[in-house]
Amino acid sequence: MDKAGNFIGWLWIENENLSVALVEHGLASMHYTAESSEFARAIKTAEESAMKKKIGIWKNYVEAEKEVKEKENAPVQDRTVKYEKVVVTEVTPDGTFYVQNVDLGTKLESLMEKIHQEFKANAPLPGSYFPKRGNICAACFTLDNQWYRAKVEKIQDDKAHVFYIDYGNREVLNTSRLAALPAGYDTDPPYATEYVLACIKFPTDQEDKDEAVRALYEDTVNKKLMLNVEIRGSPLAVTLVDPANNQDIGKNLIKEGLVLLEPTRDRRLASLVSDYRSAQDHAKNSRLMLWRHGDITEDDAVEFGARR
Repeated sequence: MDKAGNFIGWLWIENENLSVALVEHGLASMHYTAESSEFARAIKTAEESAMKKKIGIWKNYVEAEKEVKEKENAPVQDRTVKYEKVVVTEVTPDGTFYVQNVDLGTKLESLMEKIHQEFKANAPLPGSYFPKRGNICAACFTLDNQWYRAKVEKIQDDKAHVFYIDYGNREVLNTSRLAALPAGYDTDPPYATEYVLACIKFPTDQEDKDEAVRALYEDTVNKKLMLNVEIRGSPLAVTLVDPANNQDIGKNLIKEGLVLLEPTRDRRLASLVSDYRSAQDHAKNSRLMLWRHGDITEDDAVEFGARR
């Protein structure tokens, strides 16, 4: 599922993979996300065939190939490093995480104090608010019974699935614990932003993935870290550095054998990828976690973890 709720998958028509067929007829090209899929080789072969035949989008392939070569020979821009001070507030089961900007901490604290005081002075009447999916409202958090800004993601019977937009965590509440936000408290943008670690691939085996996510949580949550945006996307792919020891969080996870390197074609990140690959070689040679079996391949490590 993507962020908009669309299901991304493979479509088969009479035993033919439509993705492969579209590429084979020059009606589409291989997307980078397919490189790690089980059909990567078939799609790549189909693309090469369409290129040779110069059909569809490859009709002017000679010119396109020239442009690619010129681009490859162009000077490589240096990786931009512009650290932002952040606090990680939440890590999701998928390995994405939410952060707050340290420099905006004072504004967030002021907003929360006003909301708490408002609801303390004017307690909402239970049942007076009728939430709808997509609403930005106030939700009474279970652990401390304080009110926070939240987005309603789903309504099921008398239960509401809410996302706390300033912290990145979720929970399911009775709709009676929701209320309308007082005027003026919905103007500030969300203070929690979602990111993913750049060049990091989590194993698909659930136990191994859970262990990697747990390690990421322990290394990051409620800690002041330095964040640098590496790859534009949704969510943004970043690196995290712990200023206490100058350690790269993602690199350490790779070195411990908990996750794997996911290479990128972005030449700006060649040095970063090389550094991460060295960390992965260390984990592999030391037979740590995903690499505890000496004959395991990178694909095996992603799919099966240590249980070959």
